[in-house]
Amino acid sequence: SQTQQRLVSEHDRASQMQARVTELEAEIRRLSSEVSTDPLTQVANRRGLLQAFEVEQARSERDAIDGRPALAVALIDIDNFKKLNDRLGHASGDEALKFLTRRVGEALRPGDTLARYGGEEFVVLLPATPIDEARQVLTRLQRTLSAELFMSDAQGQVFVTFSAGVTAYRSGERLEQALERADEALYEAKRTGKNRTCAA
Repeated sequence: SQTQQRLVSEHDRASQMQARVTELEAEIRRLSSEVSTDPLTQVANRRGLLQAFEVEQARSERDAIDGRPALAVALIDIDNFKKLNDRLGHASGDEALKFLTRRVGEALRPGDTLARYGGEEFVVLLPATPIDEARQVLTRLQRTLSAELFMSDAQGQVFVTFSAGVTAYRSGERLEQALERADEALYEAKRTGKNRTCAA
């Protein structure tokens, strides 16, 4: 009788401990997700971007076509964002960021990655996508957003557009190296009229 009671007691304690372990595992997953997600836009932050890049880098190296990995890296930046913030306020700026990430996220494939890189800059990773195709994807996105994303105040409507620079990942390079080239292309897009995509 005592042995049976002890066994029941031990079993109950083991069940409680298992429930606590499950609870802690769920909490770790939640915290891990928070650490790699931008709180405003709910897309990956820099940490989440690096994690995604490591996965895509390994995959693209493995699946390289003719020795060339097909991973496109794009940098997108909202045009005249400071002016939008100054004119409509930071709450409207935040709404523009959320709207942009929602629309871009909806337009991308499930395996693509959208990450907030800082301020109004975002990075898009397009696996198994040649550079010309990546440029077309971003140009289509720009057309969609140009037709949809606008805000109003007493002075009228403000259209929210973005410029983009895109580059092809080169075997063995770090994300920062690809982003430097994408940034040069982004600068060219800004310099030559904004709301366009340039490739480097």
